[in-house]
Amino acid sequence: MRISRFVRGRWFLAALGALLFMFVSLSFFLYSLPKETILSPMKSALAGQGIEFSCEDAGIAFPLRLVCRNAILVPRGGDALSLDSVVASWEWAGLFQWLPFHLTAMRGMATLDIRTSPMISSPGKVRLRLASIGSDDLAALLSAAPGAGFLIDSAELQWKRTSSGEVSGSGEGSLSWLRFTVPTPGSPVQEALLRNVKLKFVVREGTIRVSSFTGSYEGSDVDGTGEIARFLTPSLSTITFHLRIQKPLEGRIATLFDMVAKNAKNANLRVKGTLLSPTGEFQFF
Repeated sequence: MRISRFVRGRWFLAALGALLFMFVSLSFFLYSLPKETILSPMKSALAGQGIEFSCEDAGIAFPLRLVCRNAILVPRGGDALSLDSVVASWEWAGLFQWLPFHLTAMRGMATLDIRTSPMISSPGKVRLRLASIGSDDLAALLSAAPGAGFLIDSAELQWKRTSSGEVSGSGEGSLSWLRFTVPTPGSPVQEALLRNVKLKFVVREGTIRVSSFTGSYEGSDVDGTGEIARFLTPSLSTITFHLRIQKPLEGRIATLFDMVAKNAKNANLRVKGTLLSPTGEFQFF
């Protein structure tokens, strides 16, 4: 009996040693690969989306991380977008939340952080976080219309994909400012700038439905609701926000009332259009 236990113990130690040797050998092999070999899978995946990818320095870091520094993305027909770093990793601890794949991209203070379920090409679960990202940071990928822009302080979105392909989730975000044009003929205001914007929303059937939108315009508080349709395809996305300007007869907004609607008591601001080219319209009553 003791001999049997001893033999089993030796076999266990031998198997453990073999696995450790294989792990060390594989790690040494991966860490010694040339840059072009390491980047080849990522380049191929992005090329399929019409994006050319390159970086000055790339390598494998312990335990399973691909690190790229001074990366450049060039979309088909667009301008180059430079990134300080791109890190893609597989994190075993992420399996507890079913989010083992982790991608982080940084450009100055701007940060994009994505965690997905194992099937990266069509993930069933995603958590997206943004920080300090402005429209200028995305100009190469998403060209906004003149006069439109934004600066995201922070945002988080989580969603799941059902077996039928439907996407559902929730999130919230805050923006330092949100600017869009007001093309109404004869309007003394050509653009509107909302500050300290905060959003709470849910995701249903590919549409972000905003249940709470708060901010300020010319010193007056603003609140409302809205939606962003087809948000997963920014070039096809459309937005609609219905906002109410509180106490419009006070502060600087009162000057606008005097100019265009002397007898009005209330004011709304309707924002609509594409995600990249939103326009605003004041409604006085």
